[in-house]
Amino acid sequence: MPTLPSTPPPANARTGTLLRGLAVLDILAAAGQPLGLAEIASAAELDLSTTLRLLRTLEEAQQVLRIGDGKRYLASPKTLRPLPLLHPIEQLRREADPILRELAAKVAKTVVLVIYLGDERLVVDVMQTAGSLSPYYTTWLHGPLYASAPGKALLLTMDEARRRTMLGPEPYAAFTTKTKTSWAALSADLAAVDRGVVRIEDEFYDGLSAMAANFVSWDRQPVGCIAITGHTSDFDPAACEMMAAELIGCARLMPLQAGSLKALDQLVGRC
Repeated sequence: MPTLPSTPPPANARTGTLLRGLAVLDILAAAGQPLGLAEIASAAELDLSTTLRLLRTLEEAQQVLRIGDGKRYLASPKTLRPLPLLHPIEQLRREADPILRELAAKVAKTVVLVIYLGDERLVVDVMQTAGSLSPYYTTWLHGPLYASAPGKALLLTMDEARRRTMLGPEPYAAFTTKTKTSWAALSADLAAVDRGVVRIEDEFYDGLSAMAANFVSWDRQPVGCIAITGHTSDFDPAACEMMAAELIGCARLMPLQAGSLKALDQLVGRC
């Protein structure tokens, strides 16, 4: 029987190794092609021996694959698609697909499906049509709550005290000349929301506008939003009215179309 160490390694050492390993995984998951040892080490800002040791451990855990001549690495299927096919988030993606696809075709814009995990925003799917805008979305949205459509939609689900806590002290950072940087301006904007559809116009990026509407689960609790994104020049009053009507209709369909929403509520502790 192997002899166990008398004392465990320091907590900070274990944490440091974990963080370095996660950094390597992030690099490989985001890479568009297999990477060599030197490329990974450079991106992670680690020496070659440390990087090689981490890669060997990750390979043993089936998080990383070696291909070709064995000198290039890529993230494994376990890392790239960690959720089981029957996971509530994966089920929601499939169930919502017809709704998003039809909406994108009708409005000729990019349509984004977002769910709320506590106070965070997770992109579940992005639907595009020919000629629609191709904005860059990370899976986890970190854009400002006060200057993005999914952010404002999430703020609508909160009471005033929670909103103030989430937004922090004023003035809020300005990204364009149209960014609302005060509590008073943002509150007035949210108070004027019509039929539950929030809008932004050049507030995060010049020339980019969006609108979003929350959808609810079986118990009428908001669980996420559907957003439409496009060029500001395409968001004239008539187009906005049409898009808002379509958005509202799709949001109302979600609890009827997506049976996975109840399981999603359980996943995030809402029931």
